[in-house]
Amino acid sequence: MSLPYGLLGLLTYQDSSGYDLTKMFADSLNNFWHAQSSQIYRELNRMEEKGWVTSRNVVQEGRPNKRIYSITGAGRNELDKWLADTKPPAENLHLPLLMRVFFGADSPAATLALLKECRAHCKIALEANYSDIRKNIDAYATLFQNGPDKSKYWLMTLDFGIAQIKTTLEWAERCIAQMEEMST
Repeated sequence: MSLPYGLLGLLTYQDSSGYDLTKMFADSLNNFWHAQSSQIYRELNRMEEKGWVTSRNVVQEGRPNKRIYSITGAGRNELDKWLADTKPPAENLHLPLLMRVFFGADSPAATLALLKECRAHCKIALEANYSDIRKNIDAYATLFQNGPDKSKYWLMTLDFGIAQIKTTLEWAERCIAQMEEMST
């Protein structure tokens, strides 16, 4: 599971609250990894139990207190080991979309509607979401030490996300054309 390593990586930039980590995920990593705040807080607790992070409470006036997390030496070692693992994970992706298409012969109209919705979602993502993520990456690059150099790597993941959406869009269009041809 990569979520703890994503959190450790973000904590190498700056100490952060769970809220800040959730926002950073949504602003920059969301093109390839989505994490809900409940997952992030749960993982931060596990990481603290393992000694990978520490936390401290910060008292705030007029707002609720917040908990700030910092990466520890043990956490940095875990992140370094994970980064040094050169064997790419060959995880079996669980894609509900493909499961529904696989059994789509039992409901062709619903499958066609699903594929059209997939196509529309891909177009929206290409038109809006990825330009927003690029702006977010550019903004974060100004906040962190060596941010411009590091942002080159962040942009590589954005390029992957764009390529993946384009491929999914092309696939959906081929499937739609095939289904429309079968119905004539």
